[in-house]
Amino acid sequence: LSAFIPYANELGFFLDLTEICNTIVTTPSQETSDAGVPLATPALIHVIFLLGSHLSTSTQVNVLEPRFLSIAQGSVSHILSSTATTPVTSGTSNHPHWIVLEAIQSHVLLAQYYFHTGRKLEGKYSVTIAIALVLGTGMHRIRGVFVSDSETLQTQFQGGNEVTQCINAFWTVLALNSRWAAVEGYGSSFPYWKPAMRIDTPWPWVSYC
Repeated sequence: LSAFIPYANELGFFLDLTEICNTIVTTPSQETSDAGVPLATPALIHVIFLLGSHLSTSTQVNVLEPRFLSIAQGSVSHILSSTATTPVTSGTSNHPHWIVLEAIQSHVLLAQYYFHTGRKLEGKYSVTIAIALVLGTGMHRIRGVFVSDSETLQTQFQGGNEVTQCINAFWTVLALNSRWAAVEGYGSSFPYWKPAMRIDTPWPWVSYC
């Protein structure tokens, strides 16, 4: 965990890092805290540990990387009840908002790991899943635009903090896709040419540059 924290912003961590770290350290085995606050999913914890083992300067920690990779791959693929191989354009509203956000975060971090270890095809796949999630929940149309089920994103994700995280999630995924599309020379996975893809989300409230 200590090896991951200094690089969290550079890796596109858009959730509340302090809250997530406190969750990992204090209540890793519960679904919610005593106050009813959602905690980090195992998938997100596993990906953080994976990146931590990769970034660590300790050889004793580095040797755990293959094990963490195997665990992270399995847990991330099952973070939502819908299979990760199916485009998520509906049904995500059946999940608590924090699980959707953590699913996006997990795929972003896993994609970063894949790209930085030369596993580019797997990285692109994780980015594609993250894109499907942000588009499927209407995070590209946050500014009062109604999504397909006639509920605004602000209604789906109650509270200013969640909306902020949704805004940051969208722009993090967009930036990650654009950066690697440019580096690798493949087309963007965002369907910019479709009218429904018109972006109406405010600029991110936190910079990850």
